[in-house]
Amino acid sequence: MRTTIAFAAVLASWSTVIAAPAAKGEGFISNSQPSAHKTGGKEYVVLFNKNETVPPQAKEILSRLQLNEDDDDVVYTFNNSVFQGFVAKMQDHCLDALNAMTEVAHIEEKADIRSFTIRSNTTWGLQRLSNDAGAKEDRLGNAQTFGYTYTFDPATENQLAQGVDIYIVDTGVLITHEMFKVFKQPNATSRVTQGFSFQKPSTDGDGHGTHVAGTAAGLYYGVGSGANIYAVKVLGDTGSGSSSDTIAGMNWVINMHNKRKTQPGFVGSVMSMSWGLGGISSVVDQVVVGAVEAGIHVSVAAGNDGKDACTSTPSHNGGANSAVVSVGSVNINNQISTFSNTGSCVDIYAPGEEIVSAWRTGDNIINTLSGTSMACPHVSGVMAYLMAQDPSLGQDPPALKKKLLATARQGKISGNALPGDVKLLLSNGVDGKVAAEPLQKRTVTGGTASWVEDLVDIGLNERWQMHSTVSQLRY
Repeated sequence: MRTTIAFAAVLASWSTVIAAPAAKGEGFISNSQPSAHKTGGKEYVVLFNKNETVPPQAKEILSRLQLNEDDDDVVYTFNNSVFQGFVAKMQDHCLDALNAMTEVAHIEEKADIRSFTIRSNTTWGLQRLSNDAGAKEDRLGNAQTFGYTYTFDPATENQLAQGVDIYIVDTGVLITHEMFKVFKQPNATSRVTQGFSFQKPSTDGDGHGTHVAGTAAGLYYGVGSGANIYAVKVLGDTGSGSSSDTIAGMNWVINMHNKRKTQPGFVGSVMSMSWGLGGISSVVDQVVVGAVEAGIHVSVAAGNDGKDACTSTPSHNGGANSAVVSVGSVNINNQISTFSNTGSCVDIYAPGEEIVSAWRTGDNIINTLSGTSMACPHVSGVMAYLMAQDPSLGQDPPALKKKLLATARQGKISGNALPGDVKLLLSNGVDGKVAAEPLQKRTVTGGTASWVEDLVDIGLNERWQMHSTVSQLRY
């Protein structure tokens, strides 16, 4: 027996429907007993059994349904080293046939996916992760102070996470934004490569992905500002999308990773995913775990429901039994954010409230957002930073996760959390030894590098424009 799961709208309830297996000759479609495919139906994700002696191919399974890869009802096919399957529009007779096939492991109706975002207005995260004293609000109450200090080991910004590929699986990325250029090379091309996109144009019509990319790897605001960035657009201009498109995006990432790991200078891959479903999806879970097995480091947002992170995909893949890293949010006072999911599936907490980063509406526009979506790319950047320091971690997700958690600060977090939550706070392993409260202008000396050096030199208003200081809660 196999389960067929149907997801309703994100905020609606979800349920599992068990489809009764069909006997051979009663809906089972084979080359010897053909049955015409009925056009249309709902869109389903089908993944094959990994334990088969000879891995089934999408073409062969589709042929049993009287379908081929070029049919309009076939949306995607997956035939990579990690998982095989397809996405197609199908009616009940096809579902019955698939349920009767031992080669098929999972069948799920396409699910809605949401991004986690709350908008508000300041920044402090880079000082928090690189300074034992943390960060505090400006004594003058200035909501847009750019006086915090980011401390790290490499001598220059463009050495941070160099050789690491960060895949932003999100709403897209504004490639031309100034934050994605090479440090102190104003005429340089962007470090962003446009990858998979479920639609055309592939631009970011929402802003969420651009903001996430800026935190993970942007200049001035980014943790790993020397990393390569790949825009993987799986969510639309409303910040939502589907499981089938997202799986197709992850399929592209896995294939690209396998290609890149044979090239000179490559260190490793991070797949940063600041989104979640309203429940558990076995097909999405299988692909996420498969990506880790392929050597890709995966960080995911824990979710903004103030509930147990173990109740939804992909956040429930975090915790002690997985190499996936699930990220919760804290505020500037090291308190767990009221919106953040908690529990045993949360591995680590990172800055997630009032985070300033790049925005989609112009090459010099910045914006403030809050959410576990903003915490997740801080962790993605530190993962890239750590593996660039120690390339032996580059394609070993369990080892890097162990290093990340061992480097985290303990005993710093306050606030309520569900049982089993370890309450670790993100750190890059450096203590900047600066005061928590920022100055309006902080002098940079010795090996201590400031993420605001250029902003102080040329003035905020000459380089950046703030998109908004007040926004509403949004998922």
